Formats: sequence, C-alpha cells, structure tokens
Amino acid sequence: MGENEPSNSSNHIEKTCKHISIEIPGDLFSKDLETTFRREECIYKAPAALCDSNRACYTPRVISIGPFHHGNKKLRPMKIQKQRYLKEFCKRLGGETKVQESLKVLWSTIQSLEDKIKRCYADNTFVKFSSNDDKFVKMILLDAVFIFELFLKNEEDTRDNKRYQDDFIIAKPWLRAAIQRDLILLENQLPFFILKKLYSLAIEETKLNYPSFLDLSCHYFEKYGKNKTKPYETKHYKPLHFTDLVRHFLSFKHPQLLESRDGKQVKNLYSATMLHQAGVKFKALKDECLLDIRAWKGTENTVKKGELHMPPLEIDNSTECLFRNLMALEQCHYPREEFICHYVKLLDFLVDVEKDVDLLIENKVIVSRLGDSKAVAELMNKLCLEIVEVTSGYDALSQLLNDYYESSWNKNKAYLVSVYFHNVWIGTGTVVGLIILAITVARFILFFFR
Repeated sequence: MGENEPSNSSNHIEKTCKHISIEIPGDLFSKDLETTFRREECIYKAPAALCDSNRACYTPRVISIGPFHHGNKKLRPMKIQKQRYLKEFCKRLGGETKVQESLKVLWSTIQSLEDKIKRCYADNTFVKFSSNDDKFVKMILLDAVFIFELFLKNEEDTRDNKRYQDDFIIAKPWLRAAIQRDLILLENQLPFFILKKLYSLAIEETKLNYPSFLDLSCHYFEKYGKNKTKPYETKHYKPLHFTDLVRHFLSFKHPQLLESRDGKQVKNLYSATMLHQAGVKFKALKDECLLDIRAWKGTENTVKKGELHMPPLEIDNSTECLFRNLMALEQCHYPREEFICHYVKLLDFLVDVEKDVDLLIENKVIVSRLGDSKAVAELMNKLCLEIVEVTSGYDALSQLLNDYYESSWNKNKAYLVSVYFHNVWIGTGTVVGLIILAITVARFILFFFR
C-alpha cells in the first residue's frame, strides 16, 4: 500500500496541472521589462540609494547637458549662453553660406545617429521628446556646440588670458568652475562618440589647425590628471563621456590593484593612527596615479618594510561631488572594475576621526582645502554609504597592514622608538645614556674579573 502512494500522488499533481492556466498580460514582453542591459548603455541616473545620501551632488547647478535635466526651470538662464556660443562657434566656420552647410551636416548626422545616441541612456526619459519633432536633435546640437566653443575658448584663454576678458563665462572664475563641475556629473552627459563626430565634421571644414576633441577635453579637465605622462597620449583610449574620462585620469595606473585579487575579502582595516602606533610610516608619492598605492610587498620593491606610499589627495569643496559621480558610474557600469570605490573605501578605513586626518595631512598624504580636519573625516566616513563592494583590489594590501599591526614585535619596537627617539634631543640623550650604561657595565665586569 505504502509503495503505491508516491505514484498516485504524482498522477494527481499531473492531472491538476493540466487544468491550470496562467494569464499572461500583453505587455509582459515589453522592452521596458527587459532583464539585461543594453551594451551601449553608459549614461545613467544615479541609483536612488546613493541619492539619499546627497542628491545635490548628482544634480547640475547652472547648466543641463543631455536629456535627463533638460527643461529644468532653474537651469534655463544658461540656454541664452548656449545660443550665444552657437553663434560664436558659427563665426569660426566661415561665411553664412558655409555656416548653413555645416549646420545642415551636423543636423543630419545627429538625425542619422539619433537611435544610437538614445541607446546610450539607461533611463527611459525620451517620452518628453516626441518622435515626430526635432526637439531631441536640437538639444543635442545646442549642447554639443556649446561644449565645443567652451573648450576652444578655454584652450585659447590659456595662451592669451585677455582675449576673452569680456566673455560671460570665461571672465567669471566662479561660473567656469560651476560649469566644469556640472560637466563631470553622470546624469549630465552626452556620449563622447557623437561629440567627437560632430566636432570633426565642423572643424575639418575650417582648414584651421584646431586640436582634436580628445585633446581639448583632456586639457579642460586636466586638473584631475596627477601624472606626468598624460593618459590621453594613449591613442587607443575611447572615453564613453566626460565622467568616464575623469575616471580614467584617476585610475589608469593601478598595478597593485590588479595583482591583489586573491578572492580573500578583508572587511576591516586599522585606522591610520593605529597603524602609525605600530610603526607604519605614511609617505607621499609625487606625480603618480591617485590609485597607485604601494606597500613593501608587490611589484614595487623599492618600498621599505613598514612604509605605505600614497599619492597626495587634494580635498576641497568639489571632492565629494567628484567621487560620488565616479562611484555611481562604477556601480552602474563597471561592477567588476570599481577602482575608485576601492580607493575611497580604503580611505574610509584609514580615516575614522580627526586625528587620522591630522596624521595624513602631516605626512602630506592629504592636502585639505576645507580648513577643518573634522569636515574631512566626516566626508570620508559618508562617501561609501550604500556602496556595494563584492571584493576590493586593496584586500591584499589591507591584510598586509593588518598583519603588521597585529605583530607584538612591531608594536613594541614602535613604542620604544616613539618614547626614546621621538626627536633629535631625546634620541641623543637616549644614545648617551646607553653609552654610559655600557661603560658602567664594562667597568663592573672588568672589576669583577680583575
């Protein structure tokens, strides 16, 4: 009897399933419900969880670029400047006939690539742009030409700073800084490929020796490049947009970062002050990629044991905005290459309180423009909120530092050095005392064996 029960139960389930029907809604297979992301997607709205920490860091203050913030009433005053820059850019192209021809070429190019441009945006914001009108094309053209003229004026202003002393934007440092800040926001981007394409089409007609668009872009954002060898000298580099370009400036070189992925995740790291108490010395590197942090193990054999070499990080009012947008890009587009997230997480570990900041400032690892160590500590502690990090490129480095701290020998040695060799005078006194002690012991031994 018991042996037949499973078979009967199976037959009953099979009969029941035949009478079950599932109603499938007609829009179930809509494109809006796709579970995979399009490969072309590279411009995103910042994830809601990140925006909860500081929405203002992802929102443009003075100018909108692209569709996400298009039409924002607070940003409308800059539309006049876009139109002025369009007029001034047209003057570069030549006479009226030539200008009309060039604008027609740019317009038709945008139209032909409209679908490709839209596929670069991960959020369905195009409902505001009817497929029957040319608002989207007009927006791309106006925004692109504004960027061209801004970058060209920025380039020319470095050679002759009196040339644009009456320009509405170039002549106002605060406005230039605000626009540059807005142009690195993840939500405020145009695809780089369309900017490069349009610029090439417009400039090649002038027969003038203008820089390439990549060179112009790198010059405009050059303050983010710390190294002597400019990253844009790599001809094969193709940025997705300006946020991606700035990320490349900061993360193009990271030897230890790539070599330390052993699968072992380190969930904690002792603070800078605690590591210092165990004898770790922080030293500033010059002219290196920000992420190129070196310890005494790895490919760099020039680092002495107990030393941690870090490129200086300049912290000012724009730092939070910069890192938040780069981290948002990595969370959305580079889930396996979150180099900036790894770096900021490492800083979060090292900096707990003000005295950690003071130590790093003293060793020139941090250069603070905020004027308050507490503000720097609070900034470092909140940047990683809601950041999802599966593994870090600095796991091996963190484990090395933790092991060094947990060594009793290192702690005792560091204590003796800090107490008896804290400065030249104390060190001299210690040495003299040891010499006197040695002489006394030697005399005692000689006297004893005489």
